[in-house]
Amino acid sequence: MEEKMTRKHVVNIVDRERLSITGVTDVFSFDEGIIELETNEGYIEIKGEDLHIVKMNIDDGDMIVEGTVTELIYHDHQGTVKKKGSIISKLFK
Repeated sequence: MEEKMTRKHVVNIVDRERLSITGVTDVFSFDEGIIELETNEGYIEIKGEDLHIVKMNIDDGDMIVEGTVTELIYHDHQGTVKKKGSIISKLFK
């Protein structure tokens, strides 16, 4: 039986300009205005201006975003339909 290791989910925002997040399991879409992703604690939308992903390691669950963060919205797993196809799965087709 395989044991799934769950990493802690931590969000750290410095001066609304640098966001680091752990526990990331998938990224669905991203552009300069919104990043949509899944963590082990639910789905998250990061909204802002001039958003850029400067580090993304899905294997480790780490992501660093720079830009102006204006909103961080959590959506529970329940009642949320998983988006069709992630960015990661599209890159490795």
